[in-house]
Amino acid sequence: MRKLKDWLRDRSKEPTTYTGIGLAVAGLGQVFDWDEAPVAAQVVTDLAPALTTGDYVSAAAIVLGGLMGALMREKGSRQ
Repeated sequence: MRKLKDWLRDRSKEPTTYTGIGLAVAGLGQVFDWDEAPVAAQVVTDLAPALTTGDYVSAAAIVLGGLMGALMREKGSRQ
């Protein structure tokens, strides 16, 4: 268990990890016809600099902003 934890911690410090996760989210969005997938993928990619440097406050702001943008209705939309 210790080795897996160390491996995950080391991977979380590399920006390419978040790029790969973003691409996976975008791909799953294409497969499952999820309209918000590009926004979610961009949020994951935008998180990379904040998370790799340990700036968790900025990361939280990016996540919240991205979720709000993806989940809020547009003005005038009733769906």
